Amino acid sequence: MKKIFAISGSTKASSTNGLYLSAISQLLGAAYEVTIFPSIADIPHFNPDLDLENPPQSIQDLRLNILQADGVIISTPEYAMGLPGSLKNLLDWTVSSASFSGKPVLAIVASTQGEKAYQSIIDILTVLEARVSAQLIPFAKARINNDAIVTDHQTLASLKNTIDAFVAGIENG
Repeated sequence: MKKIFAISGSTKASSTNGLYLSAISQLLGAAYEVTIFPSIADIPHFNPDLDLENPPQSIQDLRLNILQADGVIISTPEYAMGLPGSLKNLLDWTVSSASFSGKPVLAIVASTQGEKAYQSIIDILTVLEARVSAQLIPFAKARINNDAIVTDHQTLASLKNTIDAFVAGIENG
């Protein structure tokens, strides 16, 4: 069974991005074990001094989850025309570990506009040497219910196509 590690770029407990990750988990089905990271709100501020020899346990766990995953999914909003600071902070903690190097990563930006966050996450993941596939989901068009079911056909079709391409990247190594 392939392992997928999923990260919501939102600190909001009931975020749309969390719902997207749950919906994607359902779409992936039983062939994939999806682990959703509990919350980026619990990640300490990046400090290179703490990264030298013995990083905090939460960071060690984060890196291990990324390394052990066959692929990573990140779903994020756009804040102030960029990535949320908490998500950027999480990504900064992975630089020295090379956790994302060669890893298939699906980056989804679910936002009213989202173009700036979309470009930013692609740029950052490229620097981290991830194998990036991405999708921008405009909130104005997307509909998802509280059971994490994507209810509009256009978004669902687009999401399925994106997931299929991501899965193919994992399967083909």
